[in-house]
Amino acid sequence: MTYSAIFSHASRLREMGNRFILAELGKAGLTDLAPSHGDVLVHLLACETCNMSDLAKRIRRTKSTVTTLVEKLERNGYVERLPDPTDSRGVLVRLTGKGRALEPAFTAISSGLHGLLAQRLSDEEAALLERLLAKCINA
Repeated sequence: MTYSAIFSHASRLREMGNRFILAELGKAGLTDLAPSHGDVLVHLLACETCNMSDLAKRIRRTKSTVTTLVEKLERNGYVERLPDPTDSRGVLVRLTGKGRALEPAFTAISSGLHGLLAQRLSDEEAALLERLLAKCINA
């Protein structure tokens, strides 16, 4: 058994998802966003405000990567950074009104991604694939 095809398939699946996301963002006029911003924005849509360190842990990215993503989102008006009142060295990040307004577009994109897989996999197959991929990356 060779495992090289697994990485190839996972990469192609990611590319398919990113192409879909970029197309949908473009249709929504959100050309200043990239798929890499999604984890940050989706998390903030769920919790409104988050410490940068906690955000990095929750979306499983390095602090420096999250800083870069948040800086671009801040420049584009989707988030703002604030001093953390409970930690003098900490920084909070929260959505602006423009950021909160992304929720309908993100919900539609998520539904579209779900649909792409639902066309190809049964619910049982999707659940199994999710468990197997999680096992591969969380080992």
